[in-house]
Amino acid sequence: MDFLNALGLTGDCPTDRIPTTLAGSSKPVVTRVVAYPDAHLIADKLCRLERYCASPLRLEARPVGGSGLSLALHPEPCPADLETRCAILHGLLLRAGFDGVSSSGVGLTWRQAPEPVGLDTGGSPRLSDHLLRLIAADPARAWRLQEAAAELGVSSRSLQRYLLAEGSTFSTALRQARTKSAASLLRTSRISLAEIGFCCGYADQAHFQREFRAVSGATPRHFRAGDGQLQKPARA
Repeated sequence: MDFLNALGLTGDCPTDRIPTTLAGSSKPVVTRVVAYPDAHLIADKLCRLERYCASPLRLEARPVGGSGLSLALHPEPCPADLETRCAILHGLLLRAGFDGVSSSGVGLTWRQAPEPVGLDTGGSPRLSDHLLRLIAADPARAWRLQEAAAELGVSSRSLQRYLLAEGSTFSTALRQARTKSAASLLRTSRISLAEIGFCCGYADQAHFQREFRAVSGATPRHFRAGDGQLQKPARA
């Protein structure tokens, strides 16, 4: 999967048009990248997309105050590459609902960030159900136990303890949520398998193939061509 194509861009797209193009984009990769309106998290997902697409460049974003990011690319790129990445991140912030975004070519600032939408827990008393909904709301995120616990308002140790009491673990919940998200996209969309793998948080296409088959009993391609039903429970 090509990095720019995954975002709905082409190599000949003028840099000054990139922000407006992404601001109005409905590409699945774009919508998953901006699912949670946090600028540093969006930049982190953009870096993950670079790795997923085997791009030779790696984005580094550092916070500047409470409403800015300083950007760098590694290895040292030509100025046009950094300007393009800055324009991409500019457009993604606009798409996420940030107000007053401005770009310097090496960094971004904004006047106001949108408030995150509260998690719909569905009224379940089970913390494992809350965790599944949390991951499902932003499946492209590289979820870690500590981050999930913080979002749920508990300590990492408490989250592990509650999950074990409910017959689950963090890794099992993560695998279940990713598989259900991937299965839904396989059933309801015609986007590429590579895009689905990224949108559901897998490290690369091989990881997607391996993990999805371990849970469903079928490869993503066969699942899409078959009856679209998960056959096997997720394993811890």
